[in-house]
Amino acid sequence: MDIRLVIFDLDGTLVGAPKPFSEIKEELRKRLVDMGIRESLLGDLTPMYESLIRISKETGIDFERLHSIQVELETERMEESFLFDGVVEVLEYLRERGIKIGLVTRSSRKAALLALERNGIGEYFDAIVAREDVPPEELKPEPGQIEKILGELGVPPEKALVVGDHGYDIIAARKAGALNVLITSHDSGRMSFSVDARADFEVPTIKELKPLVERLLSTYVVVPAYNEEKTLGSVLEDLLRYFRREEIVVVNDGSRDKTREIAGSYGVHVLNHLVNRGLGGALGTGLAYSVRKGAELILTFDADGQHLISDALRVMKPVAEGRADFAVGSRLKGDVSQMPFVKRFGNFVLDTITAVFAKRYVSDSQSGLRCFNRRCASKIRITCDRYAVSSEIIIEAAKNNCRIVEVPIKAVYTEYSMRKGTNVLEGVKIALSLLFDKLR
Repeated sequence: MDIRLVIFDLDGTLVGAPKPFSEIKEELRKRLVDMGIRESLLGDLTPMYESLIRISKETGIDFERLHSIQVELETERMEESFLFDGVVEVLEYLRERGIKIGLVTRSSRKAALLALERNGIGEYFDAIVAREDVPPEELKPEPGQIEKILGELGVPPEKALVVGDHGYDIIAARKAGALNVLITSHDSGRMSFSVDARADFEVPTIKELKPLVERLLSTYVVVPAYNEEKTLGSVLEDLLRYFRREEIVVVNDGSRDKTREIAGSYGVHVLNHLVNRGLGGALGTGLAYSVRKGAELILTFDADGQHLISDALRVMKPVAEGRADFAVGSRLKGDVSQMPFVKRFGNFVLDTITAVFAKRYVSDSQSGLRCFNRRCASKIRITCDRYAVSSEIIIEAAKNNCRIVEVPIKAVYTEYSMRKGTNVLEGVKIALSLLFDKLR
């Protein structure tokens, strides 16, 4: 993937401290009450910074006077801060890869800089945005802090990865249009309240972030294409938002139109078949090439425009996180409102036949949106040239004990894409092909 910038949250992501935020909040409450502010005006002080702004407006007390108490408490807490295991290794790895590093935090700048200095990691960051650096209404979960980093470092949001331990980090990243990773098991430093948010990727601790990023940075996309001049350009534009040109592999399967020229004009890697070998031949060429190039993850993506890039990221998720070896995007588990009944029925029949040979039922065996890890892809032997390859891949993955998961996706059906892929006649051919192949 084309990741040029990683933006970290600080507290709970890179550093922790023995004193939890709930204690900071109670100490702040006590200090405010000692100043003569009524308990009824304080509320639950969530979030603290915005609560102080409100209290200042309601009481007429100078905000900076109130804020200085929070800064003092935060700074004292950071005097005892510590790095989570793996932080330096992650930062060193990103630096070696030439990836820019940013920091956004809801802490004060004084507390943040103290934590960075105390733990010896300040030199790694190309840009730091603390809470005082943007208007209050732009703080996480709003995207203002992230957008400020993106602007300062000149990186498009799709080329950035935001890493945090809280729903606020994920929501802000999504609003900014950036990819995101949620660290799920850091307890020390976690904010005193939680917010549910679905992340693009998850890891238990920051120690597992490095292998995740290594896999993402070594992801190849295989796009089999036969006479796809009408849709290939828009498909490649979508893929190039997140993937590097040299890691998008278009297999031009003997096309007679301008497929080859269009692919070449986008600067992606193009492999050409002199004659049409069919979907199986194209996928076999693309997978073999990607494995030889050292791909850790391989995504297959149809060229007819029926897949969404957001679904591709979802299909990558379990494999990138190491929870699966092979993921299949299932239209049958997702939104089937646009899927014609005849296709649903035909898929069900083919899924059942595939399950007989694979001894594993997959609800959308004919899906073209898949993700393999290197180990699984290298074990798959493709012998079917035509559409039977989709079933063959499932059978091969099951036979080689690849951990298979299904991920719900939405297929985008147009009049053009409806003419592509499998139909009833093609389904019969696939069934017969599988039967004859297994009886040989």
